Amino acid sequence: MAKKSRNVRVRKAVANNGKRPKRNASSVAKEAAYAVLAGRPSKQAVIAVFGKSGYALSWIARADRLGVTPEELCERFKADSNRVKKLWSELTAENEKSDAK
Repeated sequence: MAKKSRNVRVRKAVANNGKRPKRNASSVAKEAAYAVLAGRPSKQAVIAVFGKSGYALSWIARADRLGVTPEELCERFKADSNRVKKLWSELTAENEKSDAK
C-alpha cells in the first residue's frame, strides 16, 4: 500500500518558525513568541541581563523602556546579550540619578 503524501501548510509552518505573534494573541502567547525570538533564554540568563526587577517585566515593557521594538530587543538579546546588559544598566543608572534629584 502506497503512503499518502502529506500536505504541508506553508503559512502554519512559517508561523511556527519564531515569527512575530499575532496582534490578537493573548499576552501569554505574545511573551512566548518573543522568548522564542530571543533564543529561549533561561531564567538565569534573563536575570543576569535585566536583574530581578527587569525579569519581572515583559519583553514588550523592557523594549519600551529601551526605546526599541520587542522584535529588535529579542534579536539583540540573541545576538549579544552583553550589549543589552550594558544598555539596561545604563538605563537603570540614569533612572536612579533622576530619582535622586
